[in-house]
Amino acid sequence: MIILTKIKSINWQGIRENKLYKRFASLKTSCIFLGILIGFYIIGAIFPQDAVLDDYIKSGGGFTSFVIFFDLLNVFNTPGFLIAASLLSINLTICAFEIFLILRSQSKTVSEGLQFTPQFTFPLDINTQLEDAGEIVKEIFKKEMGFTEKTFTCQEINIMEKGWSYRWLTWGYHLAILFCLFGFFMTYIFAFEDEITLYPGEAATIKPAATNRWNKSWGNKPQELDFKLILDEFITEYNQFPKLDYPADKLSRLAIAMGWKDPKYLLKEESYAPKDWKSRLKIIKGNQVVLEKTIEVNDPLSYQGITFYQAAYKQILKVQIDDNPISFETETDHELIIPGIDGMLKFGAIRTGTLFKKDGGTEKIKTFTEAALIRKDKSGKTEIEKLGKLEHDGSLYIDDKRISIREFKEASVLSYRYDPGVPILWWSGVTLLIAMALRVFGAWYRIIYRLEEKDGMPHLLLKIKTRGIMADEERLIKRLKHSLEKWAEPIDLDEPV
Repeated sequence: MIILTKIKSINWQGIRENKLYKRFASLKTSCIFLGILIGFYIIGAIFPQDAVLDDYIKSGGGFTSFVIFFDLLNVFNTPGFLIAASLLSINLTICAFEIFLILRSQSKTVSEGLQFTPQFTFPLDINTQLEDAGEIVKEIFKKEMGFTEKTFTCQEINIMEKGWSYRWLTWGYHLAILFCLFGFFMTYIFAFEDEITLYPGEAATIKPAATNRWNKSWGNKPQELDFKLILDEFITEYNQFPKLDYPADKLSRLAIAMGWKDPKYLLKEESYAPKDWKSRLKIIKGNQVVLEKTIEVNDPLSYQGITFYQAAYKQILKVQIDDNPISFETETDHELIIPGIDGMLKFGAIRTGTLFKKDGGTEKIKTFTEAALIRKDKSGKTEIEKLGKLEHDGSLYIDDKRISIREFKEASVLSYRYDPGVPILWWSGVTLLIAMALRVFGAWYRIIYRLEEKDGMPHLLLKIKTRGIMADEERLIKRLKHSLEKWAEPIDLDEPV
């Protein structure tokens, strides 16, 4: 009871008249905070976020002292960004509250009615009393033109509206922006992401190495999830990618550039471009399969609020030297040292799976990889010698040693993320765009009118307000004149004055 009494005793009018409150209720303040946040987003787009400083320096990143001092690799967690976002949230909350109060009180509608100054005057050649003429005009507006009547205390003034109210739309997109910021807050506090590598046929338990900020603040460690993930099959697909046969002489190149000669393309066996990577996944809870889905890039799997994305793949191969039973294991695109061979071997991505050919057909790829030998000369300069194609059942000879592939494995690399802010951001973002689009491109009309008698004839005195690009005042006047003419004697109506 004491708390309720204190709330009721708050002087809301005094708060609304406070200078600081008025400043936060200003559109100018919103623009300032939005400009500050845009500056942070530009910095975040220029500098890689969540990057390790050593990796940033190794990759050639500049302005190191500036980056360290202002923490530009983690700009969205800096106090400046968080303060600006919080102040914008307060500003938008107050703006939405003020707009809601205006809409509820309808003070602008009342003031417009009291300050009614007609824009147009139509003589009504209707053989009836002024009150009956008013009913006829009201019926025209409501039934033929689709307007709705607004409650107004002044009996002489009538107010009609049509279309989406721009004030409610304005309040709606303010509210949607607030929900967007709330979604950002939920993401900032509760989201986490990690990565898992799955080999076909293995049931993997998922225990994130990372945790969200909420758990970190309370010292909670990541918990193992209550389900397992199985990769049934990893599928790779390639497109046959032709290479342009670029002519050596200048005249031929000019002829192709001018369109006088058609370009020619070469199709080599190695002309493979990655088309898609797919992972056929199962989620097991207890001893039951609760969900199955084949995921690919931009088509993830979601379960219990966690979304699994196809991120990449990992290829492991075992290389055999001559008939030696001991094999050497390496990952593609990694260097391998083999005793007795001068230099290091490097194997490119293993081509396997399905090839989609240029003529529309498909074929199964005979598994192969491209091998290279990396050596250093006396001056220390690295030399790369391409050894050619090494097929699964074939071999290559290097320094009188036979190299063959004994076995290879493909694994799917999945990134997974828990983010409760995503649905909030999605729905509020869609609502924001719809509200703003209707506000800008829609058509809203407000008609304020009254009837009065002049020279023994009823006259319609009219004022029109419009909002939105699609609102057409001239077309509305034409429709009104046409509707009024149906009730009148066949005379020409004067043009609005």
